[in-house]
Amino acid sequence: MSSKLRAGLLALLLACPALAAAGGGTVAVLSSGGGAYMEAFSSFQAAYGTEVPFFNLAVSKPRIPADTSLVVAFGGKAANYSYPPGVNIVYCMAPGLFLNQPFPAARSAKIGLVPEFSEIVSQLKEIQPGLKRLRIFWMTPDFAKFEQLVVAEGTRRGIEITSVKVPSSEDFPSILRQAAGASDAFWVPPDPLLITPENLQMMHDFSWANGIPFYGSTKGMTVEGAVASIGVSFREMGATAAGVALRLAAGENFPGMVFPAKAEVTLNASAARKCGIDFSPQTLRKAAYLFP
Repeated sequence: MSSKLRAGLLALLLACPALAAAGGGTVAVLSSGGGAYMEAFSSFQAAYGTEVPFFNLAVSKPRIPADTSLVVAFGGKAANYSYPPGVNIVYCMAPGLFLNQPFPAARSAKIGLVPEFSEIVSQLKEIQPGLKRLRIFWMTPDFAKFEQLVVAEGTRRGIEITSVKVPSSEDFPSILRQAAGASDAFWVPPDPLLITPENLQMMHDFSWANGIPFYGSTKGMTVEGAVASIGVSFREMGATAAGVALRLAAGENFPGMVFPAKAEVTLNASAARKCGIDFSPQTLRKAAYLFP
């Protein structure tokens, strides 16, 4: 089958909610048919072990079959959609969104955009062995629930972690300047309020000018000038969602957040040179990407 024909069939499936309505039990809903959502969904479906009918919210509203017990949502728009009462929700790729009040008689679980904090801190320590003082900048209110976990993990590894809530983007320049001389590096979670093109450029400029490593949580942050990012691939998010969905169907309960086990490490050689970081052979072998 030619690539054009495959693309045409995929577009037809995405545009045809009647095909999705034929399924039952488990249904997937995608915020759009974009490459990232489709990559995560394809990985989910493979790990789930069976074909799962799906809807593309960018094309039409989903018609959820009456016998649906579980919806797997990809993206914030899909996660925040109004589903029938009693339907369990597993959702991913939704930074800053938490379904704090699940639908009546339903359970929900969010797949995190980062691995466990123990893995993040461990990787940062490996990349920068002399790391003693780390600042974390964030704006999304829900990150507050993770502050103690991150700080405790830093203490375990001999790192003093200072968690800094940024009130607004207007306050960020002065808050960032305070890191000069007071920290050995700073890390930014996948925070949709803080991560704007302007703020990313500011972090890049501050890091490179002052030789203070900037660490991110997505491949995109690495491309924009972070020394490294410790995040999760879309493929891993989908596979983790499948594992949670299968266990939810078996009657297991989950915390509000499930962190994927496998981290994706991405590195930026230019940023490392600017900040005096030499990547060890072990770090380089772990990296999924090394940008020049």
